[in-house]
Amino acid sequence: MRKLPNKAPAPLSVQFPGTPAQALDLLRSMLEIQPSKRITVAEALKHPFFEPLHNSDDEPVSSRPFDFSFENEKLHRLRLKELIWEEVGELRPSSLPVAPRRDQDGDIRRSTSSNKRKDP
Repeated sequence: MRKLPNKAPAPLSVQFPGTPAQALDLLRSMLEIQPSKRITVAEALKHPFFEPLHNSDDEPVSSRPFDFSFENEKLHRLRLKELIWEEVGELRPSSLPVAPRRDQDGDIRRSTSSNKRKDP
């Protein structure tokens, strides 16, 4: 990366034509490379772009940092499918199919008789 020549970024107004200036200013602040210069969440909520939505009485601040430990799970294909279905079930329970059947190896099988091969 250090060997690449410095190049000025394309203006956000060119990349996002018709976007309000306040939105571009907020986006520019959020995309700052240096973390110490980047806008914080609290500062972003007070930005003029969010003025119509901002309500300091209804914006609680956590007393402890968010726990990202769930991202340490080693995901194999079957587990990833399960997580996707769990997410779908939480957001749209009505879209869930009948619970998938598993064969002896733990692989999900289709319940229809017309498709006898295992899920890829």
